[in-house]
Amino acid sequence: GWKVRYRSGFFGITDEKIRNVAQTPLQKLVSALTSPFNASGINLSLYPIYGNDAGSGDYIRALVYIDANDLTFTKTADGKRKASFDLMAMTFGDNGVPIDRVSKIYTFEINEAAYRNLLKKGFVYDLTVPVRKAGAYQFRIALRDNGLNTVGSASQFIEVPNLKQNRLTL
Repeated sequence: GWKVRYRSGFFGITDEKIRNVAQTPLQKLVSALTSPFNASGINLSLYPIYGNDAGSGDYIRALVYIDANDLTFTKTADGKRKASFDLMAMTFGDNGVPIDRVSKIYTFEINEAAYRNLLKKGFVYDLTVPVRKAGAYQFRIALRDNGLNTVGSASQFIEVPNLKQNRLTL
């Protein structure tokens, strides 16, 4: 006895207009972070860990696996390999509202042997993001390669306990 009503499609911008809109590097990162889907231009895996420091308070330590095959490496004059990328992390509250944002720009040079090893195994980046209060968060991270302008993103849920109300025991 149920009647289902729906409309086909949705109101908004067409796919053609979305593809043709030029975005700044910052806009590409923010789009990847606020999208409900992970961007797949760069293979990332995210493992967030809660931590607390007596001096600085609560924080999320994010271990991010980055597939080096998805980054652009250029050869320098002295024979080393150089890569550059932008990284942005955001915390979203349980209501989906953005809480905090951290962004960094990285450029690094490595020798040829380390470069070959990096292509085989990738690398893990360690990022610390402060958290102001206890609660449930969605932690998202996006990385943009400065060479090809490709973006990858990953997200995980994490619970920050209230240590003032609950004692933490190990």
